[in-house]
Amino acid sequence: MDFEGSISFKTIERLLNKLRSTPEFQGLRKPAKKRLYGIFVESVDNIYKYTARISTDNLSKIKNPMISVKKLENAFLITAGNMVPNDDIGELRFKLDRVNQLDNEALKTLYEDVINQESGSDDKGAGLGLITMALRADKEINYSFTSLDKDYSFFEIQITINE
Repeated sequence: MDFEGSISFKTIERLLNKLRSTPEFQGLRKPAKKRLYGIFVESVDNIYKYTARISTDNLSKIKNPMISVKKLENAFLITAGNMVPNDDIGELRFKLDRVNQLDNEALKTLYEDVINQESGSDDKGAGLGLITMALRADKEINYSFTSLDKDYSFFEIQITINE
């Protein structure tokens, strides 16, 4: 399944229905199905919430958000990407590197710590979605930033779920 374009609530609903209706998804055992669905939801939600909003006079800079789910031999690869302001890269990289270094017990503790923190007025997200994805993934979250110009980059993550 591949999608590229702007994300709205209606689009999210269509994508979730499309994922649930694929024969590959239907054939999964319940634990793998729940993990794949959960990561897909978090990925689409992150795109919806955090895609850089740029003015119409900068239309040439726009790179559409994307999400795909590919069946590998005994696994699924979820790839999601969206534009982000370059100013956000440091914080995103920190959060991703942190979740990739922790085992499941440490991730659960971090989740509890983050959920119990009070958010500040300039908080760009606590990273709960990334922690949740790391808990459900079978390998570390791969990620990259591709510079588009001095203000924006294209952020892409790849997450593997075993059947």
